Amino acid sequence: MSGKERVLIVDDDPDVRDLLMDQIFHPNKFEVFEARDGVEGLEIAAKQPIDLIYLDLVMPSLTGKDMLVGLKARNYHGPIIVGVKRGQEQSAIEAFRFGATDYITKPIREAEMQSVVTRALADVRLRKERDQLFEQLQLTNQQLQAHIQQLTTLQRLGQTVTAMHSLDGMFDAVLTGAIEVTKADHAMLILYDDQNDQFILRAGKNLTLVMQEKLGEVIKDDLARLVVTSQQPIVTGGDGLRRFKISRDILAVIYAPMIINGRAIGVLAVGNHRKRTLFDESLGQIVNALADYAAIAIVNARLFVELEKRANTAQHQLQQIIEPINQMNERLHTLINTNEMPSHVHKQLQWLQQQVQYVQQMIRGLR
Repeated sequence: MSGKERVLIVDDDPDVRDLLMDQIFHPNKFEVFEARDGVEGLEIAAKQPIDLIYLDLVMPSLTGKDMLVGLKARNYHGPIIVGVKRGQEQSAIEAFRFGATDYITKPIREAEMQSVVTRALADVRLRKERDQLFEQLQLTNQQLQAHIQQLTTLQRLGQTVTAMHSLDGMFDAVLTGAIEVTKADHAMLILYDDQNDQFILRAGKNLTLVMQEKLGEVIKDDLARLVVTSQQPIVTGGDGLRRFKISRDILAVIYAPMIINGRAIGVLAVGNHRKRTLFDESLGQIVNALADYAAIAIVNARLFVELEKRANTAQHQLQQIIEPINQMNERLHTLINTNEMPSHVHKQLQWLQQQVQYVQQMIRGLR
């Protein structure tokens, strides 16, 4: 036998206690507690988690049966081995009704006691293993549910932000989602100006006062530069964060690059400045995926703005073409309605008006 089980020996005979400790329990690495009577035994059982109890049925003061009743009242569910004198096995059978699980006759024989203890602790160990497996299953299930929720949120955010045309609205959605999936205290978007080789704190949510004052400004962020250069997310905190020039109020961060066509255009970052907890490495991939969505959304928004500008320019140019054509149509209409005109000229003017009206119809289709 081996393990760290705790055993309580309750017997008024010190020789029996010494025998059990020296010959049975200590050699097998058990943690042993001993009591001289039932009162002392109940006090120890109330203070310590006990895996197995050996209990002498015949003791002064509180008897073994009285202690069995007390243990049952305290909801003790471990094995209880009762010791009885040879020829008094009937009292052991009665003890079973009060919660005893096995018995041994006295004087105690070492081999027999080893067998009884092994049999009793087999059930304890099996129950502990079952409980551990159940706890592990619960933890795994909780982690799975959290991961599913993260992926669901990520998918929803991806569909939302990539369809948005407003940069400010998209920034707010990305930052809100980043905080939601990571449970971080704050989130921020840092854009990289490659022409001037500088970083701009473009947007943030739940930032510290110092960081809020830097919104829209050029900032110095060594960690952002490292992420943009490596194009790899970073999850760090504690002492590992101190080598970067980041506010000492921030305990943990995740930085993820926003990449388009192999070029980093900025960084999506989350951090903890209130909670004193680090981020799990797995969250780095979640933030990285969200950063990819943000990069696509930024490009889409910029393209939309550029297309909108071009559409407005084309509309203005089209308007400049329409006005002369409308004037021409009105002039032709006036000439056609003039009575003093040769018939062949009248026909030519009608044909020309038809062509102008056809052009007008085509232009209306473009608007």
